[in-house]
Amino acid sequence: MKNFTINTLLLGTAVALAACSFVSLNPQAQNTTVSTNTNALSNCKFMGNTNVSLWSKAGTFQSQSTSESQLDTLARNEAATMGGNTVSPESAINNGQRTYRVYNCPSN
Repeated sequence: MKNFTINTLLLGTAVALAACSFVSLNPQAQNTTVSTNTNALSNCKFMGNTNVSLWSKAGTFQSQSTSESQLDTLARNEAATMGGNTVSPESAINNGQRTYRVYNCPSN
């Protein structure tokens, strides 16, 4: 019974940790946004593409929206290093990976 309890606790901890977000937004990416409105990007300068990915099994323990949110955060981090301030998803999520277009848009 003791081994069962220990194994159950270990399994529960592993699942809880896997479901948590381990992706954090870098301070320089705080003002970087995600846009799905391509019309709003017409006055922006295209900086290039970035490919971001999560641990391949992360999607097994996370909802689609959690995976998408974490990929968005990774893309925002990458955009900031590229001199961009806006990202736009270019592809669907496939095996924990997604391509984003990076833009530098005029501030409002």
